[in-house]
Amino acid sequence: CHRYASFDEKGKCLLSIPLPLRDVLSLDDNVLRPTLNNNDDHVLIQTHYAGVQYPDFLQARGLYQHKPTLPYIPGIDVSGTILETSSNDGLNVGDRVVASSVSNLGCLAEFVKVPTQSVWKVPPTVSL
Repeated sequence: CHRYASFDEKGKCLLSIPLPLRDVLSLDDNVLRPTLNNNDDHVLIQTHYAGVQYPDFLQARGLYQHKPTLPYIPGIDVSGTILETSSNDGLNVGDRVVASSVSNLGCLAEFVKVPTQSVWKVPPTVSL
């Protein structure tokens, strides 16, 4: 079982025995759907699949160099369908896409707001 260690601001471990990840990660039905601003060059994706990468594991353990404010939604990679767009860069509602959201995280959510420069169309021959 993977384990989680909690650290204070100075990097000192707060737990003598690290907790299992299942004790620090949870599903939450009360997460608000992200909204787009008119000219912020983002898309709203409905998640079909999301990857769990090594940095996600490290962040949950408090060991990654980027430490998001708690609570947060983990996840860097997502595939899905565009529901909304605030950009005119060739990405359209209904497009099937993959995206990487290293700076924003949140790809393990049902709906993800991602900058358009981090979104790529998926060919119709690839299933989602």
